[in-house]
Amino acid sequence: MKRMIHEQIIRGKVHDLHLSESEIYVDNEARERSGHMSHAMVDMGGGRFMVFNSNCTQRRADGHSAYGFIEYRISEDYCRTFGEIRELPYAKKCLMDGRTTISVEKAVACEDGTVVALCLRNHILTELCCEPWDSPMVVRSTDGGESWEPHFELCPHKGRVYDARYHKGVIYVLEFCNEHFLGTNAKHVYRLYASHDQGRTFEEVCIVPFENTHSRGYGAMIFNERDELIVYAYNAADEVNMDYIVSPDYGKSWTRSGKSHVAKKIRNPQINILDGQFILHGRAGAGAGFVMYTSADGIDWDEGVSLDTTKPSCYYSNNIIVREEGQPERMLIQFSELYRLHLEDACVNVMHAWLTSVK
Repeated sequence: MKRMIHEQIIRGKVHDLHLSESEIYVDNEARERSGHMSHAMVDMGGGRFMVFNSNCTQRRADGHSAYGFIEYRISEDYCRTFGEIRELPYAKKCLMDGRTTISVEKAVACEDGTVVALCLRNHILTELCCEPWDSPMVVRSTDGGESWEPHFELCPHKGRVYDARYHKGVIYVLEFCNEHFLGTNAKHVYRLYASHDQGRTFEEVCIVPFENTHSRGYGAMIFNERDELIVYAYNAADEVNMDYIVSPDYGKSWTRSGKSHVAKKIRNPQINILDGQFILHGRAGAGAGFVMYTSADGIDWDEGVSLDTTKPSCYYSNNIIVREEGQPERMLIQFSELYRLHLEDACVNVMHAWLTSVK
């Protein structure tokens, strides 16, 4: 079977990286399904990880649809192997009720092991079964995914959660408040929320003061080594430049902003820090291909590397840092890959690849 990512050395801005060959995590082709969106991954501590994926129809919108439900699996050995597939009850109930379907693009795990999943509600009646979005919901598990508490609304604003971080005991959530993908007016804003009680309640911190949100859509955020919060916005009208804005105090104020250049373009940006080096990956411009960039500061990126030769090939991705005592720090990258290489077909498998520093 085709592999989009092959083993290779990537010349990073800070230090080089080794990227493993990709492996199939969920073989949707074999089960005649697709895996659109929903690549959340969380570290529950002690080598235990929870990894989400979607189980979507192969037939609606040629597989590029959220019409289905959410699954997850547990790893007890730092993501080397995974247990049986489990269904997220809230997502399955929504599908069976026939009003909305659920995606889980982001989730966090707290210090006490509590898992908090941020649920995107997709309209069930549109062909793509994605837009318009309703207000996001939250579900929690305090027993490692054995059971889930009742769902509740994150906020009253309709939109899509693009990132979530657990930082110094606080959960931060970034939502683009818009029923549809791209901003068209001043009401379409990025909002930052925070929870100080392991995801039981959330409060709005601020509207992230980007100068312009017209044509903006995807977003991301990261805390740098100076404990500053950097928030990014994708600009569909200028895919070689992400907007960025920096807060020194967790969203209370914002001190600098600008454009972060990505030479090979980017869609649905995913950002993390591996061994002191910022890693950015996502779809290339116009959604064709899969690209990765490195940076020393999260602002100034290198020229980027194309990770595949077939176009289009990748839709969504996510990553998580895996730290195991006595082993080098690693990044697990989960991404969707077309298993039928036809432009009219968007059915995807879910893939995994490992990124490690070379010193």
